[in-house]
Amino acid sequence: MIIRRLIGVVLVLLVLLVVIDRVTWWAARRVVAERVQSEAGLAERPEVEVHGFPLLTQALRGEYDQVNAKVDDLSVQDGVTVDELDVEMRGIHASLGDLVNHELGDVPVESAVADATVGYASIDKVVADNMPDENLKVEFTEGTDGRISITGTYQSPLGSTQIQGDATVTIKDGDLVLELTQDSLQDVPATLRSSVASMLNRSYHLPELPFGFEAQDVTIGGEGVTVRATTSKVELG
Repeated sequence: MIIRRLIGVVLVLLVLLVVIDRVTWWAARRVVAERVQSEAGLAERPEVEVHGFPLLTQALRGEYDQVNAKVDDLSVQDGVTVDELDVEMRGIHASLGDLVNHELGDVPVESAVADATVGYASIDKVVADNMPDENLKVEFTEGTDGRISITGTYQSPLGSTQIQGDATVTIKDGDLVLELTQDSLQDVPATLRSSVASMLNRSYHLPELPFGFEAQDVTIGGEGVTVRATTSKVELG
C-alpha cells in the first residue's frame, strides 16, 4: 500500500514537472517572439523554437542554451524581400520569475547567427531595377561549384545577343559582389563583351538586418542566395 502511494506521488510530481516545463517553454517562446517582432518591425510574430528538455533546468538558472526564430517574406529595403530569415540565438539570459510574471527588461543574448535567403525572383527584380542599360535583361539561377548562373539577352545595334555565363558571389565591405568567371559571355561578340561584362560585374549594397547583424559569407542554393550574418552581445529590448 505504501509503495503504491509512493508511486502515485512520484507520478504526480513528474506530471507537475512536465507541466511546469511546458509552461516555461511557452513563456520563453512568447517573450522571444514578441521581442524579435518588435525589434525587426514585423507585422506578425515569428515562429520560435526553444531547444532543450527538460527546459526547467535552463529556466532555473536563468539562461537558455539555444533559441531559433524564423521569419518568412521579410521586406527589408530597396525592393528586396528576404524569403526566409533563420536566426539562431545562444546564451539567452532571462530569470524565471521575470519571465513568468511578464516583468522582463532587456534580454541579453550572448551571440546570434542569421541566415537570410533571398530568392532568385527578388534578385532578378533588384538587378533589373539597377541595370544601367534596359536593353540588357538577365535572370539568375543556381550554377555549379557554388556559383550563380546568368542567362538573358542583350539588344544592340548588332541585333539580339544571347547572354550565358557564371559569376562568383562574395561579401565585401557590406556589399554583395558579382564577378563573372573568365569563360563567361563566350557567345557575345568581342566588340560588346567588355561593355556587357561591366554591366554584370557589379556590387549591390546589402539591406540592413535587425540586431546589428554583419554579413560574413554567402552561399548559392536552389532557392536563392543565402547570406550568413553574425552578431554578439545582442539585447532583445
